[in-house]
Order: sequence, then structure tokens, then C-alpha cells
Amino acid sequence: MKIKRIGLEVSTWFKQMFCIRNSWLLLPGFCAVILVYAVNHFDVYPWLTTKIFHENCAPWLVLSIFVIFLATSFISRDSLVIFLTVLALVFLVRELNSTTFSLFGGEYLFKSKKLVDCLLVGMVLWAIGWHERLFVSFNRSITFKVLLSGVLWTYLFSQLIARRVFRDIFPDERLLHVPMEETVETAAHLFFIVCALFCLFYFSSRKTARVEIASSAVESGDTVG
Repeated sequence: MKIKRIGLEVSTWFKQMFCIRNSWLLLPGFCAVILVYAVNHFDVYPWLTTKIFHENCAPWLVLSIFVIFLATSFISRDSLVIFLTVLALVFLVRELNSTTFSLFGGEYLFKSKKLVDCLLVGMVLWAIGWHERLFVSFNRSITFKVLLSGVLWTYLFSQLIARRVFRDIFPDERLLHVPMEETVETAAHLFFIVCALFCLFYFSSRKTARVEIASSAVESGDTVG
């Protein structure tokens, strides 16, 4: 029964997402690729596509995602938001891999690759266990569903570039695949921030609306009384 329900939800998601009006979801990833080609061709602001620039930005971007979702989880108590908050934390742990921390006068190299692999397996198991709650939350707002789908695609696009899937498609891919991977991943982080901000606005608005309705009901009761 669970497999059938999951299959039905995935099928519905494909029908909703893969249509012409949602083709803009591809733009963040493709714009990042175009930026890499533009920087390489015109030789302007070359630091924009360097690995070190994106690696320095990534932890702060992912930290922003985590903080926004954490705040939203306290407001909403929503299952999907809680799940995404923990997922953002896992991403942050991943981005801190090979980072050297100075503590108590000593330097410590933080290695998180194996930890992140274990955490991601745990996230998959958690998602399976919570799939009913997550589906309910996922279907609550079509805009949030579209944004989150775009985020997932952009992250997937960066991983496909990292695995050289487009070696026979993109010009000069051998030379530019690392800048493209890093730039597209940063675009995915930025897209995720937009998604998180929408989520915060959505649940804050819902909470405000519920408070106003409750206040109106109390006032009406007082008037009748």
C-alpha cells in the first residue's frame, strides 16, 4: 500500500511539474552555466567562477537556509519544514568538510564525508517513515511544491555536471566542468534560500490569519455576550 501511495504521489508530482509553464525552473541552473561561459569568453570577473570563491560562499548560504527553515519550523510545526531544516543542517555539515577550526589554541581538521553519507541514509529512512506527513505538507502549497522541485533539479544538475554527463554536449566541458559544477551548486543554494523565504512568508501569513480569525471570534463572542 505504501509503495502504491508513493508511486501515485510521484506520478502526480511529474504531471504537475513537467509542463511548459514550469519550464522556468530550469533557468537558475542554465543561467549559472551561461555565466561561466560569459566569464570565460569575455575574461571579466574571473573570480566569479573560481572553486575557492564558491567554496567560501557555500557554508554561509547553507547556514542561511538552515536558519530560515529553523525559524519557520518553530512557527509552523510542519513536518516537511522540520525535515528540510534537518536536511539543511546535513548540507551545512557537508559544506564544512575539510574545514580547519581553531579551538583552545589548537587547529582541528573537520572531516565530514563519511558522516554525511550516514546522515543522508538516515534522512532517506526518515522520509520513508514520514512519507504520509511529508506528502500532506508537500501538497499544501503548489507554489512551494514548484519551488522545491526547482531546487532539487538545480542540485541534480550540478551533480550531473560533476559526473561529466555533459562532456559531449557542452563546449569546452573538459576545461569548464569544475567552474560549471561550483557555479550551478551556488545557484541551487540561492534558489533554496528563495524557497525557504517563501516558506517562512507562507506559514507566517497563515499564522497571522489564524490569529486574526481567533481574535474576531472572541470579539464576536464578547459582543453577543
